[in-house]
Amino acid sequence: MSEPVTKRIYITDLNVNLTFLGEVKAFENKDGNITASLNNVTVYEYSSSNYLYAQSEISLSGPASRFHIEDAV
Repeated sequence: MSEPVTKRIYITDLNVNLTFLGEVKAFENKDGNITASLNNVTVYEYSSSNYLYAQSEISLSGPASRFHIEDAV
């Protein structure tokens, strides 16, 4: 029996210079706005990639132009 695959992504919030790495709990891209909820999140400063802190869950929302999103390999 195989385990369910948990998708991990990076979301960079360009307005606050932070990158969030986490497991996707919920994600929606509708009408040019993004709403995302991540579990087991690690937060980094975007410009330096320095580790800042970890958090069990984070929710983000705003215009899609504010975020850069990519798959974590």
